[in-house]
Amino acid sequence: MFKSNLLHYILGYSLSFLLGCTLCNFLFIYFDLNMVLSSSLVGLVGSLAFFKNKEAQAAIFCGSFAGMSDPNLFYDWTELLVISFAGGLILFFLRKKLIGLGGKLGAVAFSSLLSLLLFRGVFK
Repeated sequence: MFKSNLLHYILGYSLSFLLGCTLCNFLFIYFDLNMVLSSSLVGLVGSLAFFKNKEAQAAIFCGSFAGMSDPNLFYDWTELLVISFAGGLILFFLRKKLIGLGGKLGAVAFSSLLSLLLFRGVFK
C-alpha cells in the first residue's frame, strides 16, 4: 500500500508540475504575454481550480516557474517530461521540509531544469 501511495503522490506532483510548465509556455508563445504575467496567470488559475489542494497549487505554480525559461530550451516532450518528473520528485521529498522559507518553489524549478541539463549530458 505504501508503494501505491508513493507513486500516486509523485505522479500527482509531476502532472501538476507539467500542467503549470506547459500552460506558462503556451501563454507566452501563443498569446504573446511576458513570462512573469504568464506565470502569475497560471498560478492564479491553478489556485482557483485546485482551491482545496494546497500541494497541487504549489506544484502548478512551481511548474510555471520552470515554464518561465526559454521555450527553445525544450527540444521535445521527453525533455518536458524529465523536467516534470524531476520537479515532482523534488517537491515530494521536500514537501515537509523548508516550511516557511521563501524560495522553495523557485529552487525546485531551477533544480528540475538542472536535471534536464544532466539528462542531456548523460543520454545525448
